[in-house]
Amino acid sequence: MGLKVSDEVFKRYGRIYQPGEIVFREGDAGETMFIIQEGEVRIHKRVRDQETTLAVLKDGDFFGEMAIIDKEPRSASATSETESRLIVLSDEIFESQIQTNPKIIMAIVRKMSERLRNADRQIKALMMRDSHSRVTGTLILLLSKTGAIGEKDRRFPWDKNIDELTTMTGLPMERVEEVIGILQSAKKIEHDGGDMVIHDAEDLERFMTYLELKDEFGV
Repeated sequence: MGLKVSDEVFKRYGRIYQPGEIVFREGDAGETMFIIQEGEVRIHKRVRDQETTLAVLKDGDFFGEMAIIDKEPRSASATSETESRLIVLSDEIFESQIQTNPKIIMAIVRKMSERLRNADRQIKALMMRDSHSRVTGTLILLLSKTGAIGEKDRRFPWDKNIDELTTMTGLPMERVEEVIGILQSAKKIEHDGGDMVIHDAEDLERFMTYLELKDEFGV
């Protein structure tokens, strides 16, 4: 569930960020939250000198709220991927809004719950020892973020998906492409034109379960 904002709100609180422009950096003081009226923002974090993409947020998504709730430094960085129109809300405005608008509270609670589930999936995938499990688990994570689990013949832009898998797994692109090739041979995914087609997400999850058992018990 995203938050909708009007042009009037943008005129009052909005700011345009250019492609590649840093919105905030990990460790910065958190005094504002952001709502994306239009555009894409990448949330990323450095782990063991490797930059990992945690999420790519789009229209209606919001971010930065945790730092103004717990008054702790930013736990990750945010970079505008496209020209983005962002609503910038101070902690005072945020607190006044949640006191007068219960729908905002519910939207934030749902989004935080979703992010915790996705973070759990991503941590689980990154803890896998072999690259097959890491790539497959991260691919399932990307599916879950779009609500595509259970859907048939789900399409993603091939090159963009390879890039996301590379940054999220921390593996070399050559290794990611090798694993994707194995998934193609196993008929789990298909390269159709410029798209990556996942015919059955639940079948991919069953394959991931097999990989987890193999990783844990060496079967």
